[in-house]
Amino acid sequence: MKKPTYRQIILCGIVFVAVSGLLAWQTRAAPTLEEICADKAIECLTSPAGVVIGKPGSTAIYAGGVDRAADQFYQFFGEPAPRAAVVLGEVVDRSLRRRLRELYPVVLPWLTIQDRENMVAEGVRRQVRRQQPDIGEKALDAIVERSVEASLASSNTGSEDLHQGVFAHELGHLFFIRTFWPGEDLDVTEPNRMQLDRYAGPGPDWLDEMAAVLMENEALTAGREEGLTDANNAANDFEALWPLEEYFDMQHPAFDQAKRVIQARQNTAQGRARGGVVMLSREDLENGDDGRSPAMFYSQSRGFADFMIERTGNQRIFATIARDIAAGGTMSGWLAREGAAMALPSNINQLESEFWRWLANRYKDQPLSSSSSHPHT
Repeated sequence: MKKPTYRQIILCGIVFVAVSGLLAWQTRAAPTLEEICADKAIECLTSPAGVVIGKPGSTAIYAGGVDRAADQFYQFFGEPAPRAAVVLGEVVDRSLRRRLRELYPVVLPWLTIQDRENMVAEGVRRQVRRQQPDIGEKALDAIVERSVEASLASSNTGSEDLHQGVFAHELGHLFFIRTFWPGEDLDVTEPNRMQLDRYAGPGPDWLDEMAAVLMENEALTAGREEGLTDANNAANDFEALWPLEEYFDMQHPAFDQAKRVIQARQNTAQGRARGGVVMLSREDLENGDDGRSPAMFYSQSRGFADFMIERTGNQRIFATIARDIAAGGTMSGWLAREGAAMALPSNINQLESEFWRWLANRYKDQPLSSSSSHPHT
């Protein structure tokens, strides 16, 4: 039996709220998608690439989103993306999610911007009530409103452009795993906290993250590039980034922190309903023992993707690498065999030297960015 895995979205805290009236099919035969979507408590937004399922009025923002991510995946990996079902926050019925896993290769639990606003509001409301039990409703509502506005502004998580970029990023992770490891029993809807032993799929974490970063839109990419600009301007030879020998073999730097979050959330029904998607704010991220920020793992992945694509002239270079690694290869082995034919060095040390030079030239004379609050997913 394969162990379930989970994905990380480093963004902000989120909450799923149960919706009543969604349990009617538990006692009869497994429904078709048409029967699921006929439920008046459900809204379905279907497209050639899949379906988005949510409460009425919640799906319109995602119109075309799954298809755009699928098109982007084909552009960079040359394979049709597996069809996907996206289940929005308030639809938490386990039997529905399990049925969707039978119908779709990819099932992603997802939180809307409104879900996140509700999460912040509920948390603030509980905290104020504990601290000021006699506070009036009008005064409480005013505090909650100010807190929600401040929270979303500080993290940019109320931005629709960034939200769409994160959405595509997360689909990219799942498209990648299902395409190059099709036998993987991937389940991000019901993770088992006793079996959380890796970041994502069977492949190396850098490559998994690369696939997701390549799905991102311009709004999210801008945040990645700000990190590279800062690293270039730091005058310390890119010490904020990882040496490639380490980068190709390392565990995702936010894995342990996100694992603690997902293990803790299994103690409540609401927490379990969030599935295997973990969201942390940039401010919540813990630097590693080496002093590096996990946020830079995403920026480095963006930079390395651009470097490899530009250097080889091949938009699908990571599809070639992924096939080799899925067959049991390594990045160093692939370079030794294929590097010269791809206009690349044949060893990691030389590749690293050329990558650093490329970064320095690409981001030279760029203004030092202010502290970015773009999401890192």
